[in-house]
Amino acid sequence: MKKVGLMLKFLLFSVILGLMISSAAVADLYWESDQETKGMPGRPDETKVIKTYLTSYASRTEREGQITIMNFDTKIMYHINPQAKTYQQINMAEMGKPPEIKDEKGQMQQQMMKNMMGNIQVTPTQETRQIAGYNCQKYLVSGMMMNSDYWLSKDVKGYEELKEIGKKVTTIFDENPMMKQMNIAGMMGQLDGFPVQMVMNIMKGTSTTTLKKIEKKSLDKSLFSVPEGYTQTQSKMPMMFNQNGK
Repeated sequence: MKKVGLMLKFLLFSVILGLMISSAAVADLYWESDQETKGMPGRPDETKVIKTYLTSYASRTEREGQITIMNFDTKIMYHINPQAKTYQQINMAEMGKPPEIKDEKGQMQQQMMKNMMGNIQVTPTQETRQIAGYNCQKYLVSGMMMNSDYWLSKDVKGYEELKEIGKKVTTIFDENPMMKQMNIAGMMGQLDGFPVQMVMNIMKGTSTTTLKKIEKKSLDKSLFSVPEGYTQTQSKMPMMFNQNGK
């Protein structure tokens, strides 16, 4: 009996150790990108820096003084305004979905929304190019009424981490194509490489995001939560339908 007990303890220790090792293997990621916007109606051409922080449980994006946090475990998104010390809270599982309406008109609107969101289509091409010092392959990505060119590379230090985190995020966003397209990690099941450059065709303009630098480092949990003392305000996210389904 003592031998059985020792064996069970050894097996339990081995399992715990294995979990610790596998968890430690997935490092946190931080990267910076330049986003160049051209030809957007009513907007001047501009270039801005985007900072992204990614862990297995959350992501944080900073641009133009605004912060967006996605918590993959709670499926809650936060839009934070540091200058005003305010934040908005959004349920990612419901984002972009029309309300459930039983009448014929409501059902037609729900179907129209589903068709507009559609499924994201990822198509690899044979075209290659060196971008930002990385050997990249071009992928065509379509969905959400938008066509984009993704230049992917497996040479980026951090690709394996992004892929592992993506496995978890993909299951979260599977039922919401809008959220999948908004978050790189959510698309990693279809993208074979780290997105070094993304060229999105929006209306008559283009938005080109190019990787500047990336590093693996431990990220503090406070980066992925709303700072103390901030006031919650009503979400100003555009609604596709009002409560009457109109």
